[in-house]
Amino acid sequence: MPKFIDSFNQAEIRKDWFTQYFRYRAGRLKHQYWLMNRKRDQAVIDSYDYRIIQNCQPGNTVFFASAGYYIRDIYPDVTVIEMHPVVKTFYPDAIICTDRTKLGDLGIRADNFAVVNNRGDHWVSVDGLREHLRNYTCMMNPGCRVFYSFRDTQIHVNRLTTNMTQHFMSWAQGLKDLGLELVWSSVDFNPRKPDHNGWYDLMENPDTANGNLKFWFVYKGQPWTVI
Repeated sequence: MPKFIDSFNQAEIRKDWFTQYFRYRAGRLKHQYWLMNRKRDQAVIDSYDYRIIQNCQPGNTVFFASAGYYIRDIYPDVTVIEMHPVVKTFYPDAIICTDRTKLGDLGIRADNFAVVNNRGDHWVSVDGLREHLRNYTCMMNPGCRVFYSFRDTQIHVNRLTTNMTQHFMSWAQGLKDLGLELVWSSVDFNPRKPDHNGWYDLMENPDTANGNLKFWFVYKGQPWTVI
């Protein structure tokens, strides 16, 4: 007998491994890099992730909830922390922390900390992003370099009445009370343009993998010269 539900929230989420893996896989495009690299003699790395690595300072580099395990296979010094327990089943070296408020309890301190378009950070306002960063600072050493990116399309803001560039830049520059000083930023609102036939690209815009808003900070330290 079929079971009817009144809303999506009433639907039970299956707990089997395949379902959990499929849900994770669908939301992590860079997992594909890890799958490809296992079969290649020469590894592939995303250009933005490579730029992060170039700008890291000596010390412990943490990639949080960003499929950082594919990078660790190339740069073994990277510490991989993920929010989804299923990652541990295919990458045993990953550290699982399902609650970002518990990051400070792991006993790990970062000199470089990267969050690259983590879907778990989305569907909040800039105040929510601020709280995420507050939690992240709990595991940072003074002078830690922070690489943070997300997609504006999944952040709550009234796009009809808000100057989007000013909104997000003001947010990033207003985090000094958390010890975060803005070092570099890329705010990219790429407008849709019709092709030669007058058709608009229906693919999702902007960057799905890395986020179109990128902000780099230093935590309680001196800014560095960005490469």
